[in-house]
Amino acid sequence: MKKIGLLISTLVIGGSFLLSGCGSNDDAGDQASKVTLNFSFWGDTLEKDSIDKLIKNFNESQDEIQVKAQQIPYDNYMEKLNTQASTKTLPDVGYMVETSTAEWGKSGNLRDLTELYESGGPFENKIAETRSEYNGKVFGSPAGPGMLTLFYSTKYFEENGVEVPPHDVNQAWDWDKFVSILKELTVDRNGNHPGDAGFDEKNIKTYGISNFTGLGYESFLISNGGGVLSQDGKQILIGTDASIEALEKIQDLMYKDYVMPKPSQASTIPSTDTAMLTDRVAMTITGSWDLRSLGDAIEQKGLALGMGVLPKMGKVVQMNFGPPIVVFDNENTQEHWEETKTFLEYLLDPENSLDVIDSGLWLPNQDNWFSEEKYLQKWAVSDRSPEYKKEALVEAKEHALTKNKAFYSEDAASIEQIVNPALEQVWTGKKAPREVVEEDILPKLEKQFGDKYEYVK
Repeated sequence: MKKIGLLISTLVIGGSFLLSGCGSNDDAGDQASKVTLNFSFWGDTLEKDSIDKLIKNFNESQDEIQVKAQQIPYDNYMEKLNTQASTKTLPDVGYMVETSTAEWGKSGNLRDLTELYESGGPFENKIAETRSEYNGKVFGSPAGPGMLTLFYSTKYFEENGVEVPPHDVNQAWDWDKFVSILKELTVDRNGNHPGDAGFDEKNIKTYGISNFTGLGYESFLISNGGGVLSQDGKQILIGTDASIEALEKIQDLMYKDYVMPKPSQASTIPSTDTAMLTDRVAMTITGSWDLRSLGDAIEQKGLALGMGVLPKMGKVVQMNFGPPIVVFDNENTQEHWEETKTFLEYLLDPENSLDVIDSGLWLPNQDNWFSEEKYLQKWAVSDRSPEYKKEALVEAKEHALTKNKAFYSEDAASIEQIVNPALEQVWTGKKAPREVVEEDILPKLEKQFGDKYEYVK
């Protein structure tokens, strides 16, 4: 009996090993038959978690494609891609730094995706201003775009009886009204406002607005009828009277009106949520992606927050941001273009990234998500939303969204490398805007680009 029992046990165990072996071979075969795509990205923990979840869901939704994700720190991202390009080991799909997209497209490293964005294509409803388009070729658009926007402390406005920012572009404050409101909001430690006798600009308790010179200045140049580079990419506009006047008005906020901290003072201002909770600033102009940290503060710290459209010098302008998703033109994507398109369509569908959109880090990338109520309810209204979030963002997207030069110029990075360091002399009050533009910016731009552009003055 023991021998029979042992024999049966041996047969059962042996059979199970055989079955297990067959299963392993089948799994290995299934994996081997799948097309593998590599996806590269950067981002913090939340973005990584969201990307990992999205990739996992995609892999489980079908049995023909396996996507592997690689997170690369932003500061090393382009260095890593350049190394991979030299060794022909580029990923297949991935984020691209906005200012590098045109250069990489021109070099042949990126696939032209124009067919996907044309009428009848899967991406025809992607927001036009977010498309990276150069010389008639579209190389990508963000999965989650962002835009410049305005936040304000509803508590501080209410306590001080000040009119809140409008969330309708047609009612946007002009610059004079904006400055007047900022003076009402700004107060020193003795309770005096700018213009009051005894106002102490060295001891300001609350600033009307946080410093926005780094991210926001270009929108106001365009608002005033100027800019850095024209929207058609043919003219350098920073030398125009309109651009210089806009720079003067921004500089005045710090050195004449005392309603915005200077760079040296801005370093003492805490993060936006803390600055508003402690009444260090009443308003901020920043990227929409700050909705994530501000939404957390609404939920966890009771921050009373509202959103409005930006003030205007001429017209309301709110510039777009966000890394485009590109396809690297390598042997794998050439051979497996249909599979690459399938993943790309999944990746750029807002339905598949609702968690990161709901967090506020991303905005939806499609027109109808800003116009149809069934979609607006999925992202624009929640317990963590500032007051008038939906109205302010819809208004901005429909009537004020303006294309960042990084999305249409191959020289965006080179232009910024000349313009932005020179403008630090304006922001620090060392020089007047006209002097900086005429002596430190235009000569260098003309030297670098020659007659490629028309220099409008």
